Amino acid sequence: MTTVLAGERPQLSALAERLCSTIADAHTRMTTSKAELLAAVRMFDQHGFAAETGARTTAQFLTRRLEISNSTAHEYVHVAHRLGQFPYLEQHFAEAALSYSVVRLLLKYMTKENERELVDLALDLGYHALEVALSGRDRPGEDEHAREYYMRVHPQDNGDITVHGRFNASDGAAFMAALKLGEIAFYEMEDKLESALRRDDDSIADYSVDEMLGEVLDVEPAKPSKKTASGYGLPVGRMLLDSFMGMVHSMRTRPKNALTTPGAHVNVLMTTDGRAHMPNNVGARSETLANLIANADLRVSTVDDTGLIINTGRRFRLANAGQVNALLAMWGGQCAAPECTHSRFIEIHHIKEWADGGMTDLENLLPLCSSCHSLVTDGYLETVKDGADVHFIYMDGTRYVSENYSLPRRQDDAMTWAECGGSFDDDETA
Repeated sequence: MTTVLAGERPQLSALAERLCSTIADAHTRMTTSKAELLAAVRMFDQHGFAAETGARTTAQFLTRRLEISNSTAHEYVHVAHRLGQFPYLEQHFAEAALSYSVVRLLLKYMTKENERELVDLALDLGYHALEVALSGRDRPGEDEHAREYYMRVHPQDNGDITVHGRFNASDGAAFMAALKLGEIAFYEMEDKLESALRRDDDSIADYSVDEMLGEVLDVEPAKPSKKTASGYGLPVGRMLLDSFMGMVHSMRTRPKNALTTPGAHVNVLMTTDGRAHMPNNVGARSETLANLIANADLRVSTVDDTGLIINTGRRFRLANAGQVNALLAMWGGQCAAPECTHSRFIEIHHIKEWADGGMTDLENLLPLCSSCHSLVTDGYLETVKDGADVHFIYMDGTRYVSENYSLPRRQDDAMTWAECGGSFDDDETA
C-alpha cells in the first residue's frame, strides 16, 4: 500500500482554481437552462403553437428562431417528449445533477420500471463509466431479431470499390481483431517494401508479398511496432483502410502468435457466477456469446471476485503478454483513468513503482494511455492502491475510486487507509 499524505500533493494555482470554479458554475447554469428549454419545447409542441409562428413543425420553428441545425432541432423535440415521461430524471436534470449528455444516454434505456435505478446509477458514475454499466441492456422498442446483418461491395464507374455493412456482436469483435492484425502486418510489410526498394539489384522483382508477409509474421515478439501503428485499440481514420488491406494480404498466411499483438484477438471474460461479457465489445449480451465460446477461436479468462487472473511477482519488470491481455480485459480494453476512453498507445503503469519494490502483479498494474501516464509522471494525477481499491486523485481535488476493480466512481471526499492515519474509526483515540 502506498502512503501518500494529502498535504504533500501539488496544489492548483489561484487562477486555475478560479477557472475551474467558473467552468463548473457555468456548466451548472447551462444545464439548468437546457432543462428549462426542453420543458418549454415540450409544452410548445403539445399546444401546437408552431402553426401560429408560421412553421409546419416545432422543429422547423426551432431551426428558424434559434438558428440551429435541423438535426439538433429534431433532437430537442424528441428528447423533450421522452423526458416528460420520467419525472425523477427530469427533476435531477433541472437541478443540474445530471448533464444533458447523461440524460440523452439514459433515455435510450429508460422505462417506467427502471427509471429510479438508472438515475441513481447515473448519479454515482461518470459518463463513460455509465456507458459501460448500461452496455448489454435492452433498449425499449428495439427488436434484436429484426436487425439485418450484411456486408455489401459496390464497384463504382471509375473502378473504385465501396464497402459497407453491419455485423452482429461476435462477428464484429472477430472483424475488429482481424483489423488489428492487419494494421500491424500492413506497416511491417511497408517497412519491408521500403527496404527492398532501396536495394541496388533487381531482387525486388522476386520478392513477393507472400515472402514479405512471412518475414513480418516471423518477427520476434519483442520487436516494437512502427510508430504509425499501435499494439492496442482499433485502428483509426485512414489507418482502417491500410489495416483492411493488411488483413486481405494476410489471408494466405497465418500469424504464429497473435498474443504478441495485444488487442488482435477476441477476449471473453467469464465470472465465477457464470456471467460472461466481451471487454472490447461491451454491448454484446451474455446470451449472444454462448455459441461464440463454443465454436470460435478466442481467449476465455475466468476471473475471481477481485478480477485477478495472472501474477508474476518481481521476476520481471515489464508485464508479459498474458498480463497485458488480462489487464486490457479487466479494464475494458482501454485506459483505466476515469473518463478516459483512449484504447491506443497503452502503457503499463506500476501503481507502486517497480524501483520502489512494487510487484509486476496485476493488482499493482494499470493500463494507462501515454497521455494519462504522463499526467502521473508529472504529478498531475496520482494513483494510490488502498487494499483492493484504486484511488485516482487529480490535482484539482477530484477523486475517483475503483472499488475491487469496478468502474471508477466519483468520490471527492474519499480517503485511503493511510490518509486516515491507519484507522477509519473517528472515535478511536490515540
